[in-house]
Amino acid sequence: MKKNIVKIHEQPKEIDLSYFDNYGGYNYSDSYRGYTVEPSLVIDSLVDNNIFLETLLDAGCASGELVRDFRRLGIKAYGIEKNKDILKKCVIPKFCTDMDLRDMSEINDSSFDVIYCNALMYVYPQEVANILKEFHRICTEAVYLCNPFLEENYKGNFQDKSRVFLATRTWWAKQFLEADFEKIADNIYRRC
Repeated sequence: MKKNIVKIHEQPKEIDLSYFDNYGGYNYSDSYRGYTVEPSLVIDSLVDNNIFLETLLDAGCASGELVRDFRRLGIKAYGIEKNKDILKKCVIPKFCTDMDLRDMSEINDSSFDVIYCNALMYVYPQEVANILKEFHRICTEAVYLCNPFLEENYKGNFQDKSRVFLATRTWWAKQFLEADFEKIADNIYRRC
């Protein structure tokens, strides 16, 4: 029996403000840490892999809590988010802007050392290659990918009905490799 490498929702639920108001049973501001990696752990993991950063882009920043927390640690962090409603609740609006992952053409080449992203599963799998090419264009060091993987989805169902797909670690590594990134740790893909 052949194992699935990608599992797709046929009709994912639209992300609207109610999605962020009930994010894991709480509003996003109260529960986002359960869905992200603590900024200090991200920084430690990057440094342990010889990736040093001054600047970071949170691609899919929601209301900016992670951007705020990276900035508190001295990182010049910025965020992009396509959901205008959640951006209205942004905790650090000066550093977060309305922009879709699928069109980052307004961002200059080599603008960020690292991109942190936990939003790639909200696009369709066929869009990932172009997004990763853009990540390669705008970052100088690496991408930190924060998302569950298909082989870790022990119940066999999506936990978040708004996510369009789940994929295996192998699938993700292949996508990054084709976009000229090398996997150097579980969540870190270094720019080649």
